[in-house]
This record gives sequence, structure tokens and C-alpha cells, in this order.
Amino acid sequence: MPRRSEPSPSPLPSITLRGYGESIWLEARAVWLQQKGTRRRIPIAAVEGARVTGRGGRSVEVALWGSDGAPGPVFVVEGRDASAAARLVEVINRERSETAPPQGGTPLVDVLPTGTSEAVRRRKRRTGAETFAVLAVYLGGIAGLALAGRPFQALLWAAGVMPLALGLLLVGPAAVAARQRWVLRKQGVAVVAQFAHGNGQRKHFRYTDLEGGVHEVRADYAAPGIGGDPQRIEVVYDPEDPNKAVCTLAVRTLVWRTAGVVLFGVPVLLLGVGMTVGQAVSLFF
Repeated sequence: MPRRSEPSPSPLPSITLRGYGESIWLEARAVWLQQKGTRRRIPIAAVEGARVTGRGGRSVEVALWGSDGAPGPVFVVEGRDASAAARLVEVINRERSETAPPQGGTPLVDVLPTGTSEAVRRRKRRTGAETFAVLAVYLGGIAGLALAGRPFQALLWAAGVMPLALGLLLVGPAAVAARQRWVLRKQGVAVVAQFAHGNGQRKHFRYTDLEGGVHEVRADYAAPGIGGDPQRIEVVYDPEDPNKAVCTLAVRTLVWRTAGVVLFGVPVLLLGVGMTVGQAVSLFF
């Protein structure tokens, strides 16, 4: 007689609890921890139990199975959502194994790279240098206009940084996103992405490229579900860099966003440019 195959364990619900610089979520029969620059994957078989802890019941404590009579390590994630913490603990305790692995839970834990490498440190140094340069130009402009005997223009320069920064914040990301969307519209590949983890406006979806590679993208909050299903959306990725992708948005969403940038962001940016760059140019003409 043919041997009946055992049903494979069902995947865990995608529940996420975020804290201040750390998070915990469930994915693929495992508990994932992101803490202090370290990411850990803890198979559910390694977990002895979990409980809600902390002020307001917003934190989660996950205990691993010990070995040789010694207790296993305990990880605590300080969260910000009591209801998410309760759901997370409920699922972990429901799915955990009733018996400990022979070697305990610690050897089953994988410590994974998080990208906090030399590239991240270089980016931080570059950001610091750029901030110093902007501050030097800003203070230098005020001092130059004041020394040139133009106090009113110095005041305009000093106040103009606010509309300039706001305008750049509104127009800059929108222009970059529009350019990326335009490029991918011509050469990108459209695929279906499935919900992976997250909640609220921080949802991540997973998609597979034509070569079989699996990638994740943080979904745009306005991305419509395929056929009304919020667990499935369409994304377009760059075939030369499959990690680069954008969510497909409704035409009306793109129209409203463009109108908002043009009608509000561009005038604010032009006002800021006139109050800062315009004053600097007036020193030479």
C-alpha cells in the first residue's frame, strides 16, 4: 500500500511587533528578532514559551529550551502595541513544541547579517559631512550678507531655509520616485507579490523574479490589492536589479499625488530658493 504522506506544518500568521529600534515577527515557522544591529531566526521548535511583559503589556519575552537542566536564553522585545504583543504570544505558545530538542534551543538559532556593515558606516560619515557642509553654507550666507551691509537680505536667507527644506522634502522624493516609476514602466517586469509581514502602513510583500530569486518590497500604502485581495499586489521590478521594485498604483492616485506636489510643493520650493539662493546671487549682481 502506498504510504500516506504527513501534512506539512501550516505557516505561522504574519504578526509583527515593532519597538524603538527593535522588532519581532513571525515568518515561515520561525520567530524573527531584530535587536541592536543583530537579526536572529529562531525556529518555533526552539521556543519553550512566550509571555507578555513590560509596562502596559506591550513587550514580549521569548524563552528558548535549555539543555542539561539549565534554562535557555530569554529574549525581550520592548514593543509599542499591546494587542499585537498579545496576539504574537498567543500564536507562539499555540505552535511551540511540547518537548525540548535534544541539544536545547540555542543551537537551532541562526544569527544573520543585517546590512550594518562598512557600507552603512560610510553612509553615516557621508551624511555627517553633507550636514556639516549645508550648515557651513547656511551660516556663511548669513554672515556674508550681514557683513555686506544687507541685514534684511540676511534675515530672508535665515528664514528661507524653512520653506527651502520643506520644498525639497516634498518635491525631491516625489521626483526620484516619478523617475524610477517612469524607467521601470519602460523596462520593468510586472509580477504578483504576496504579503510577507508587517502591519499598518509598514507592510512588506515578497515576489519572485523570472530567474527564481525571491525579494521583498515595502508596499506603498495606496497599492491596491489584486482582485480586491489585500494580500496580493502587483509590483514592477528592474530586470537588471531585481531588488529594485515599485508597487503598481491606480492612475487616480498618481494624478492626485502629482497635483499635490505641483500645487503645493513646487511653490514652496521656489519661495525657499528665492529667499536663499536669490539673496546670494544679489551679492554679485
